Amino acid sequence: MGTVFIGTGMAAFGKAVASEYVVGSARSMHAAEDLLRRATAPDGADLAMPRAMVVMAHADDETIALGARIGRFHEAHFIHVTDGAPRNEEDSRTHGFSFLADYRQAREFELTEMFARAGLDRVSRNCLNHPDQEASLNLVEITRELIRHIKHHEPEVIFTHPYEGGHPDHDACAFAVHHAVGLHRAEGGRRPLILEASFYNAGPREGGSSMFLDVAMTMPSVTYDLSPADRKRKHALLACFATQRATLKEFSNDREQYRIAPMYDFTRPPHQGRVHYDHYPWGMTSERFCELATRAEIRFNEGNGAV
Repeated sequence: MGTVFIGTGMAAFGKAVASEYVVGSARSMHAAEDLLRRATAPDGADLAMPRAMVVMAHADDETIALGARIGRFHEAHFIHVTDGAPRNEEDSRTHGFSFLADYRQAREFELTEMFARAGLDRVSRNCLNHPDQEASLNLVEITRELIRHIKHHEPEVIFTHPYEGGHPDHDACAFAVHHAVGLHRAEGGRRPLILEASFYNAGPREGGSSMFLDVAMTMPSVTYDLSPADRKRKHALLACFATQRATLKEFSNDREQYRIAPMYDFTRPPHQGRVHYDHYPWGMTSERFCELATRAEIRFNEGNGAV
């Protein structure tokens, strides 16, 4: 298994940002990089795992992101923001379910099977049960819920999605995590380090899955090339999600990549041109997402979104 670290480029966004927003309670970029290494170390590594929270949009996202090393996360807390079952029932009917509730139950069963196969059948986890494809409509509520979980679990690191326009629920998770961490810090709490796993996007460097969108400031990142044993283990976990088999075929099973999250302006699209979900009938456009993000930030700034 290979590991490649990329330079920081911290001068691009100033000492004040580097000292708190990006590195969190790690206090320094060196300490933040140490958390990144320890949090993403492969199974069997002799490195102390930091207290971790994993916030993902859908059941299977955690396996896409962490499948080759998820066995180290037995002390982590997992949060899935959506129920994985769009209310328009197109997905459920496509997969042969006459009733939406049955499809929702099947998605939960698949996740439970994956955790059991990974040896995490007793892992701490919650589902916020927002409808699939509708997380963007509930940005303030999701942020509030995450603040409560951060207060209770006190993670050192939070894994989540990058803001890249891949899926509206992914972007909603990124928004909620970043704002929950910021609001928690404003209330006097410790700021966890936000880590991202690569998923997919429609940026200029689009090359399928497992590639980050380029951002203005290069962040510390790590790439793990998966060994044959890693790929076999991850494939077995992904196979638990039988209803998502066609979608999961699009993801690379050769590497897992992570980085320290950069600062984002959620009131602007993540890149020029149409984002990935602008091409799909998922009930959300990048323009509308940015409008919703702007409204949510106004509520937070006015104190109406506070817990």
